[in-house]
Amino acid sequence: MIFKKKLYIKGMDLKQNNNRRMISLIAPLAIGFSLCACGSDNVAGGGPSGTEAGNAITAQILIANAPAANARVKLVEHNSLDGQGYTATADSNGFVSIEHVAVGNYTMEATLDESALALQLPVDVKDTVSDVELGQQNLQKSVFIGGSITDFIDDTTESLKNMNGYVKFRGLDHSAAITNGKFEIFGLPAGHLNMVIIPAETADTVKVSVETDAGDSVTTLKPNTPEPEKETLLIDDFEDGDFYHRLAPEYTNFIFGSYGGQWAINTDPVFINDSSNPASFKITPAASYVNFGSPFVAVIQDDGNGGKEVHFTIEFPDTSAYKQASAIVKVDIGNSGVSYDLTPIDTIAFEAWGQGFSDFVIIDATLKDVDATLGGAAYTIGKTSLELTQEKKKYKFALADIVPNEETRKSATTMGLVFHSDAELHFDNLEFIGNDLLNIWKSNK
Repeated sequence: MIFKKKLYIKGMDLKQNNNRRMISLIAPLAIGFSLCACGSDNVAGGGPSGTEAGNAITAQILIANAPAANARVKLVEHNSLDGQGYTATADSNGFVSIEHVAVGNYTMEATLDESALALQLPVDVKDTVSDVELGQQNLQKSVFIGGSITDFIDDTTESLKNMNGYVKFRGLDHSAAITNGKFEIFGLPAGHLNMVIIPAETADTVKVSVETDAGDSVTTLKPNTPEPEKETLLIDDFEDGDFYHRLAPEYTNFIFGSYGGQWAINTDPVFINDSSNPASFKITPAASYVNFGSPFVAVIQDDGNGGKEVHFTIEFPDTSAYKQASAIVKVDIGNSGVSYDLTPIDTIAFEAWGQGFSDFVIIDATLKDVDATLGGAAYTIGKTSLELTQEKKKYKFALADIVPNEETRKSATTMGLVFHSDAELHFDNLEFIGNDLLNIWKSNK
């Protein structure tokens, strides 16, 4: 098969780094010689349609950037345990092509010199007519895994200590017999390995996964307790049409006829929709306080799909006297003027689109410092910038990136979007992602 494009991506040598191992029912690994996904997972190409055209997976296999002639390549479905798949051999220049591959997700493995050098990388075949060009891929030292089965799993029952069975790897053509509780397997490709331990005496299997470096020799994989799955807490979707977030009635106090967790639009200068005042902002739709309510309810609009969203435009004062004018769309986390511990949050997410530039900010209004750009006695403890697009977009920000200091994250009162020039904003579905998120409202100070 001739490469249709001279698009080759140099393999990246992955250096040994014991700190990069990530464990999920996992532990550290060690091993012999293997191939890593050293290079790009770039997918390109596209042959003509037709039964004779088909598709092809193409790559150039290298050793230290020199052609790996006669390297053996196998393509296995990424969840498969039987090791069956497509095979090919690289030519004298290291080029290899596997044609007519069915749609699916695969792992490509290349090996050379028996078990000394190997590599693996994911391959996504989207259709049966487009080529997938994987560019240049460098072989690396392979990995060894072996030892006593009780060093790999946290089950010390007698039946497992001396068990017989098999070890297999998803998406790879590797397996080894377990005899009297011991096994060893050479020639695994470095990278992410999904090992499955299959006892002969029972249908129950044990799954262990690990990130390995080239040349690792793994003799223990005692799994750590997996981290709990992250939960997502919807703070507000505005479907109730009121001016406090959806958790407020349950987790904040009833004060002066309203709950905490309130939404608001604040401006500096404070004038809004006063056509006679050159320092006035213009906010559309216009709103006013009614019956102890909030003008914020006016900007909760129908989203055109049977739901609701926040939608408004804001025009800034057209006067040189207020070049530093600002506006903020904000929500109190809980009761006004009370700070809360946000450390349970890993990520803050929301949908936003429209036109203009904004800063997403987190504030601690209990501090005495004043950030003049926010137009009030509110101290910004962290912020990140964004440009609104005309298409709906879901933004996700790691809290640790916005507020790097963990101690600072333990005291926050407010979050919102700050504008310094004309803008149109659509906003919806504010979410917190993390663990034990409801504890935030138990941490008020």
